[in-house]
Amino acid sequence: MRALSLSQLTKTGLALAVSLAALAVPSLAREEIPAEQRFYGSQPYYGYDADLAACDSSAVLEKIRDRFSTVEKRFWNSDAEIVAIEQVKQAAFRPHGLDLIPRRYCQAVATMSNARKLKLRYAIIEGAGITGLPDGIQYCLEGYDRNHTAMGGCNRLDR
Repeated sequence: MRALSLSQLTKTGLALAVSLAALAVPSLAREEIPAEQRFYGSQPYYGYDADLAACDSSAVLEKIRDRFSTVEKRFWNSDAEIVAIEQVKQAAFRPHGLDLIPRRYCQAVATMSNARKLKLRYAIIEGAGITGLPDGIQYCLEGYDRNHTAMGGCNRLDR
């Protein structure tokens, strides 16, 4: 490997300094426009309204319980069921910025049919039907993410 000359190091250092200075200038940052107020071309895009269900919505919790039970029976030949969901709290709302798809991240404790209590993490995502989530709910129950779809320990849904 060839050593860099002093002039090459100086040029590299100068380029790095200019790049870092450009990042630090707030006027160069792009404007954050809420997803529900975006325009595409000359027409407003009304695809989102950011009106997401609350973390403790009975409809959301019932969908999680039903889908979990169905997946366990159909794919894993398991009788495991969620019998109760409690200690529900919101972990984050739109943590990635206003101009991205509106999401609400939630956490709870699920009591299983075998009386074990496990951490439940879930996201309520607006307009997620195109991604294969027709009801807009993605969940992960610690210890039951057999395909690691939410990374180890459900970390992807831990915002």
